[in-house]
Parts: sequence; structure tokens; C-alpha cells
Amino acid sequence: MKANQAELANKLSDKVRTILIVDDEEIVATMLERLLQGEEHNTISRSDGFKALEVLETTEVDILITDLRMPGMDGVELVNKARLLHKNLDIIVITGYGTMDQFLEALSGGVIDFILKPIDREQLLRTVNRILEKKNLADSLVERTKQLVNAEKMATIGLLSTGVAHEINNPTTFIRTNLQLMKEYIKRMQPKFDNISEPKNAESIRNIFLEEFPQMIEEALTGTDRIQKIVSGIKHYAHMGEESYDENVDIREVIAQSVSLVRAKLRKHITITENYLNISEIKGHFSKLEQVFVNLLVNAADAINEKIEKMRKDGVSLADCAGVIDVSATIIEGAGGENSSDYLVLTFFDNGGGISEEKMNKVFDPFFTPKPVGVGTGLGLYISYEIITQHGGEISVQSEPGEGTAFVIKLPVQGSKGNDSAKKTPATQETEG
Repeated sequence: MKANQAELANKLSDKVRTILIVDDEEIVATMLERLLQGEEHNTISRSDGFKALEVLETTEVDILITDLRMPGMDGVELVNKARLLHKNLDIIVITGYGTMDQFLEALSGGVIDFILKPIDREQLLRTVNRILEKKNLADSLVERTKQLVNAEKMATIGLLSTGVAHEINNPTTFIRTNLQLMKEYIKRMQPKFDNISEPKNAESIRNIFLEEFPQMIEEALTGTDRIQKIVSGIKHYAHMGEESYDENVDIREVIAQSVSLVRAKLRKHITITENYLNISEIKGHFSKLEQVFVNLLVNAADAINEKIEKMRKDGVSLADCAGVIDVSATIIEGAGGENSSDYLVLTFFDNGGGISEEKMNKVFDPFFTPKPVGVGTGLGLYISYEIITQHGGEISVQSEPGEGTAFVIKLPVQGSKGNDSAKKTPATQETEG
């Protein structure tokens, strides 16, 4: 693990960063380029704001260094327009003079630091290095979060593997049985072929070839289809996919595939029901939503199984222990408030043992789990929260100890673009509340 972290740190520190320099004084721009290139940074220089915007429209830039006062388009206007093109762009303003209003406007536009002329070489390099270290740290956090999400996904696959093996074993068994029967039939038919002129032999062979063999083959094909679906589902779930939250996603398909994966874990006494109303495609990430739904379904099954075990210890017969997981989805117009977009609202309900109020306040915290010690990683609900937040949505929990639990998810139909909730974390939401 430490080796992986060191490798990631080296990879990020070796990344070549691009710095755009904008100054109408050629001698200043040239001096800055030489200084930064000496630190092995990639630099681009332009003499005015209009040409700088052309670069920003086509090139990934990490830092913008601009003069405050320039002809045509001043630094403040460039800062405001640059921020619209690159939300994560870090901006340094260099100036020999300027009004307080200009400084304040530049700060409100997202300027991270000011450097006064004449430029102090050490100050500039310290400022640039501080920004790049921050970027490396942010990139490292993103990469490690991806690794964490993928590790949790692999852990879930491991958790489901026993049930999946059982599900594959069932169709494999009757495929093998049918093939053995066909082999036995062929052996028995050999003497009949030797005396096929006998009407009863011909009729028996005809019956086997036209009735019994087709039925066995059809059963075997049904079994192979079942195996193919299970393997395909695991393969799709394990696939990391692109970091795009703009796919057209049929939520019913995501739920169906999630249920298919989890069904192998369910005991006969657990029933999953699905209810849909006014459903249409939404913008999102199929694989990540599937990861959330699988996690919620696995948790629901575990909660029900734990409750049933306690009931059986209390003498309740298995026939009276019925578990239910209900998944419902509906699109509500303007669910985010007045003049807001349409939202998809999903509810995952189980009639398990529920969660205490004390634990319910912590369910989305990393490494917290209401399950018994040694069961679960404590990351599933935390990662689910992060995924839903990345979609611009919200996830909450309601529970009544002894009666059951419901997780409610609200997702914007048009995706996370422009949705402020996509930028909130559990910590910030708790602070705001």
C-alpha cells in the first residue's frame, strides 16, 4: 500500500504543468517564461487578454499569471472570463499599480495571489510551487478516492461470490444432467438403429430426436443464458468505466441488473418488489449508480437476515419470517423547490431490524458500520453518499428500530451540471444544517 502511495506521489510530482503568462510588456513575459521553464514547467505567453482567452478555450492550463493593467482587456476582465472557462484555474495577478476596487474585483473573480512589480524571483517561485503542491494533493486525493471506490466494489463482488457461484452451479447442474441423459439415450438407441426397420424402434428413435432431445437442448440453452447473464452482470459491475456523469441512464435497467447480482445472496424468505411511476431516462453514470444500488440491496438483505436469525432464536418459525425489500422510483416535477428541475426520487425499503437513532446519524461516515464486528468494510454507505453527491443528488435515511429502514435518493433528471448540491460533503451539509 505504501509503495502504491509513493508511486502515485512520484507520478503526480512528475506531471508537467502548464502556466499561461499574459503581459503586454514583452520583456516581462520573456523573463517570466525563462524563470518558470528553468523549473521545468511548460509555459505559454500571450501579449493581451483576447489571445489568452483563445489559449484557454483550447488548452488545459493549470495556472494563469496575468498583468492587471493591459490595453484592450484588463486583467480583471480576463480573470472573470477565464474563470468561466476553467473553474479550477488558479490565477496570480502581477501589477505595478492598481486601485483598491480593482484588487477587490480581482479577488472576487478568484485570484489566489498578487505579486507586485518589480517581481521578486523567490516570491514568484514560492507562490507557483505552493499552488502546484495544492494541485498535486488534490489530484492525489481524487486518485485515492477512485482506488477506494474500486476496492469497495471488489469487496462487494467478493461478498456476493458465494451466492453467484451457487446461482451458476444450478444451471450448470441441469446442463450436465441433460448432456449425460443424451449420452445415455444415444447408447440405448444403438441397438434400435441396427434394427430400425422395426416400427417400434423407428417410433422410439423418432420420439427421442423430435421430442426429448429438443426439450433437453432448450433447457440447456436456458441454463447457458442464465450463466451468461450472471457473468455479464459481474463483468459490467466490476468495470470501472469513464468518469462521465452524462450518460443516458434507464434507472429500471440499473435496478434490474443490481437485483440480478444481489438475488444470489437472498434467501428464499426475502422477496424484492419493484414499483415505478412516471419514469424516464436520467443523466448519470450507470456503473456508479449500480454500485450504490447493490450496496443498499446487500445492506437490506443483511438487515433482514439478522432480524430473522433473532426471531428464530426466539422460537418464531421460518414460515412466519417474511423479508421484504421494496424498491420504488418516480420522477417528480420541481422536487428541488420552486423553479427547479425535475428529480428522480428512489426509495429502498427493507423490513429488517432498523437502525438506532444514535447509529443513524453516523451511517454515511467513513469506516462506520451498524453491522456486527468483522462484517462489512464501513465504506459502502460513505461511497454511496459520495457517488450520489457527484450526481448532484441527495441521499438520506429513515429508520424505525424493529420495523425497518428506508434510504431515499433524489437525483436531478438532467444530471449534476450547475447543481450546487454536487459540491457539498457530509461535513458541509451537517454544518449548514
